[in-house]
Amino acid sequence: MKKSMRGLARVIVAEAEGKTPAQLELFMKETIAYLAERGMLGRWRDLERDIHEAWKEKFGVSKITIATAHPLTGKTKTILQELAQGAELQEVVDERLMGGALIRMDERRIDGTVLGSLTRLKQALLS
Repeated sequence: MKKSMRGLARVIVAEAEGKTPAQLELFMKETIAYLAERGMLGRWRDLERDIHEAWKEKFGVSKITIATAHPLTGKTKTILQELAQGAELQEVVDERLMGGALIRMDERRIDGTVLGSLTRLKQALLS
């Protein structure tokens, strides 16, 4: 059964590509109806995890969160969307960062903030 959920997840990811939000909503309703007909709704969490993994296989990353001290410009957002096709982009404005950006790509974290640099410098000096 686990294998079939992975296969279903891959099909969902393949079918989701290029769909409008309205088409995607209809497709997911049909998918949920399919799961309900087969008594598989209890496996939704497994399917959700497998969709996440299938998305990462296809696109390299499924969710990117960018935290900055100031809002990103329209041009920067456009460039990021082009570079991260297929990934969900989320922008967070956190004034405590002072400058730079903190980027989370699924489980990976890249700290390019001024605060992060100062913290690393402090740790190096105290070592």
